[in-house]
Amino acid sequence: MRRFRFRLERVLRYRETREEIAYRAVQEAARQRAQLQEQIRALTEQMRQLASTALHPNEWAQRERTLDALQTRLQRLQDTLPLLLEQEAHAREVYLQARREREALTQLRIRAYEQHQQEMSRLMQYAIDEAAVYAYQRRLSEDSGAGTGD
Repeated sequence: MRRFRFRLERVLRYRETREEIAYRAVQEAARQRAQLQEQIRALTEQMRQLASTALHPNEWAQRERTLDALQTRLQRLQDTLPLLLEQEAHAREVYLQARREREALTQLRIRAYEQHQQEMSRLMQYAIDEAAVYAYQRRLSEDSGAGTGD
């Protein structure tokens, strides 16, 4: 019996690799977005705490400068968030496309394997039928040869 060989196996392996790379890109984009969101949350909390602390009047100016600097940093981080969300969405789109391409080839491979199995079953059945016919013909010839010898 011949072994199953999918003629597009290399293409399937290539698409699997592309899918893995795209999946890692999605994970990295999600990690960066989550990290930025955590920085925004921490900075907001820091600003809230700083604004709520009781200070002497001569420390107010310093607190206001610090809050302004933190607000500027917070604004930069918040401006970056939509870009990271867009990158994550794009990476997810690329991953889903790579996954669809890989799944299409996987389905082709499954169908080709099923056809191979059917062909092997058909060939096996043909060989069994041939053996049965040969055995039957041999038995007939033995029976006819034994009957004429009397």
